Amino acid sequence: MQTGLIHMGQRLKLILKQRKIKVIDFAKKAGFTNQIAHYHLRKSDMKRANLERFCTIIGITPDEFMRWNGAQLIAQDKNLHHGQRLLEIIAEKGLNRSRLADRMDMSRRTMYNLFEKSTFSPSELERAARAVDMSLEAFLNPGAVAEARLSDSEEMMTQREKYYKLLEDHNELLRMYSDLKDEVIQLRRELQEIKKPTRLR
Repeated sequence: MQTGLIHMGQRLKLILKQRKIKVIDFAKKAGFTNQIAHYHLRKSDMKRANLERFCTIIGITPDEFMRWNGAQLIAQDKNLHHGQRLLEIIAEKGLNRSRLADRMDMSRRTMYNLFEKSTFSPSELERAARAVDMSLEAFLNPGAVAEARLSDSEEMMTQREKYYKLLEDHNELLRMYSDLKDEVIQLRRELQEIKKPTRLR
């Protein structure tokens, strides 16, 4: 099964991520190795039989797979008030509301009505996320970006510690090399001193 519009592997990867299914768990359920799972995630096309099988594992229909645009996340988070979320982002980023309404291609009045809505339609959601320069996932998962930054900073700190440790080890080895070099030079001098009297005899 091929389509010029959808990269099937990337779509599968996106759905797994949004449904919070790890690739390794997906592979186990499908009965193949992690490497084979990644092979399917890289492929742009997919056989109909594989599509139906993967959809059964994920818990969606092939039709939902083909129409997937991230809006399914709305149903997963019933507690998130989309209008309030948009207001929070506007406040955090210090955005001008008139300009934002222009970017969303709607009047200020229509935008203000959005603030009252608990759930946006897929098109409203996409407009809002695009207008505030965010991905759909970041818009719908307030903690995800902060958690990602935290994990990035923790990883950077770990890498920095490793770097400093390697730097210390490197400097220590240079000192040892320098000391050994000095010892070798000293030993050569002493050896030459020992040889001198024998030559005189």
